[in-house]
Amino acid sequence: MTAVEPAVEPPVERRRRTGLGDLARTGAAVWIVVLVAVTALTVVDGAAFWSPGNVSNVLTATVVLGLVALGQHVVVLSGGIDLAVGSTATLSALLTAILINGYPIRTAPVVLAMLVLGGLIGVLHGVLVARVGLPPFIVTLATLYLVQGAAFMISTVPAGRVSSALSTVALQRLGPIPYSFVVLLVAIAVVAFVLYRTAFGRRLLAVGGDEAAARSTGVPVARVLVTAYVIAGVLAALAGVLLAARATIGSPTAGQGLELSAITVVVLGGTSLLGGRGALVGTLGGVLLLSLVSSSVTLLQLPATLTDLIRGVVILAAAAVFVSRTRR
Repeated sequence: MTAVEPAVEPPVERRRRTGLGDLARTGAAVWIVVLVAVTALTVVDGAAFWSPGNVSNVLTATVVLGLVALGQHVVVLSGGIDLAVGSTATLSALLTAILINGYPIRTAPVVLAMLVLGGLIGVLHGVLVARVGLPPFIVTLATLYLVQGAAFMISTVPAGRVSSALSTVALQRLGPIPYSFVVLLVAIAVVAFVLYRTAFGRRLLAVGGDEAAARSTGVPVARVLVTAYVIAGVLAALAGVLLAARATIGSPTAGQGLELSAITVVVLGGTSLLGGRGALVGTLGGVLLLSLVSSSVTLLQLPATLTDLIRGVVILAAAAVFVSRTRR
């Protein structure tokens, strides 16, 4: 008789590593870091941290970054990247204030025009990437400078003034919930529906996973890529509108740095920069984590100059513990 060899259990160490990789890929890892941060801030000064004012500040900080990160998430899933989301938000913020200039009747048309502007910038990106075949990094880096240059040509100093209705959306709140946070929730719901309940979402993952294979199966690759960049452009423009509403004026530097922050939260959320894999819930956790870092500096009365330092430490720690596990 032939002896039956017993099944060999995988090493405990290997199973543990696989678990961490799964956490990173599903977006749960960054939420663990968020939970640790919230617990630490609660222990240090729970009364101040959970006060309506501070909760409102944290949620407000998530709005602009969250809108830009949603668009970046879609583009990264396609295997691309959009370095121009910050400059798009800047141009949108500046034009919003200048064109409205305090006239309430102009609010709706100008906001709609900014969304169209963001969409047109996205179309330009998509066409150059999908039709011309230029690398997304080069295309969006070029438009970063072009759009930022256009903003500086319009004005090198803060200019214009938004209407009171628009500033109310950005500055007022209901209890601890800012009105602008509702805008972010609506955007999250729309993007989630598009990604998980439509054919476009499935095609996006296919294109990001293997563009050649997707094309061979009949996926309209060019249309998918253009749509992804249009979504990113529209959301960046909407973020710019809210930046102007929050400041009540337009600034030619309003959105500087947003592109790097958006990429950061997408990566922290476990989305692969190679495309084809990523969870929206992870990106949202990354947004909340960076917002907590920014608000904690004020809460703990630390020097404002420490914000970037603390943010860098958090990013490195999270990447070392979780993001690197996705490679295994």
